[in-house]
Amino acid sequence: MISRSKELEASSKITAGLLGAGFIGQMHALALRNAATSMWEPKIHVLPKILVEVDFELCTKVGERFDWEECTENWEEIVDDSEIDLFINAGPNHIHAQPTIAAAKKGKHVFCEKPLASTADEAFQIWDKVSETGVIQMCAFMYRSIPALNLAREMIQSGEIGEVRHFRSRFLLNMLTEDGNLSWRFSKSQAGLGAMGDLGSHHVDQARFLVGELVRVGALTKTWSTDKQKKILDVNDDAFVCVAEFESGATASFEASRVATAHNLGGWIEVDGTKKSLSFQMERLNELVIYEPNKGPRSQLVTQTGQPYSDFWLPSGIQGQHPLGWNECFAHQARHILEAIAMSKPIAPRADFEDGYRVAEVIETIARSAESGRFEYVNYRERASKKVSFERTK
Repeated sequence: MISRSKELEASSKITAGLLGAGFIGQMHALALRNAATSMWEPKIHVLPKILVEVDFELCTKVGERFDWEECTENWEEIVDDSEIDLFINAGPNHIHAQPTIAAAKKGKHVFCEKPLASTADEAFQIWDKVSETGVIQMCAFMYRSIPALNLAREMIQSGEIGEVRHFRSRFLLNMLTEDGNLSWRFSKSQAGLGAMGDLGSHHVDQARFLVGELVRVGALTKTWSTDKQKKILDVNDDAFVCVAEFESGATASFEASRVATAHNLGGWIEVDGTKKSLSFQMERLNELVIYEPNKGPRSQLVTQTGQPYSDFWLPSGIQGQHPLGWNECFAHQARHILEAIAMSKPIAPRADFEDGYRVAEVIETIARSAESGRFEYVNYRERASKKVSFERTK
């Protein structure tokens, strides 16, 4: 028999600090725990040390639930703790920059929620400043860890669907509460853009992940929401529609709404090639629908041996093809940042802070187009300095 302490000695150990104990922070806490149970080698054990949350009652409750050693209201305690290897920023958008940059400067690897920042300028600053330190960086575009979308990428990159002509996406859900009170996500000063930044950024990133870089956009936005408590007076956009063009000449269309009251989590992504078309629906997360000329649609269950992540959880095929869910895909994402730290593996094709910045630049261009009423070109910025190599010492 191998004792638990000996098992931990034999595994890679990463000490983590987490900012944010709300919904998305709890998702990260759960994902870190689940990722440690993966079949992938080597085993990577996460030690959850410091949890930061301004609501200390929530911090204590979540900290106890997920076995965090300490709870605090000050993110500086994570930054100043020499034992912490990984800083996860799951706080509101307006506090992504300062803690993330500070943690990186102290030699901590950083994993930040999307959107990377409230503005493209701030996102560029985060990418630039963190890259100067040489620490590992990852932006939480979780769709990149969904098996069906990884299979779609493989099919597109292999040329199986032919030359890509069209990308289409819709992201519809209801973020309104029965009491009429709005969360920080509805505030431009705290969140930046609304449906564009919160929802649209996921699908803009998928457009880049699956097809390539976007070069120009034309858009329309709408806002209907008001805060019953009158605490949020700078309500951002509730919905947007956008047409766009890829660098390759392919077309794209995006639609997102956070006030589509009949939708729980409706997400659709479709790609048309000259040989085949692909379709993904979030509520049927384990399936990729494949269309071929004169054959109609075929639904492919993406849990078979040899497909993305099929060897992550359990022996594949012995007990059939069991579906995965949102929690499992979040754990896939967590494993990638843990592997990058423990095994010096590249983050790509998961998203880094450059991806986070480029998505922010596209989203801001969409907002600019909606304001101007014209097509607008995306003007990407490049860093002046190069990444430096970094070896962390404690």
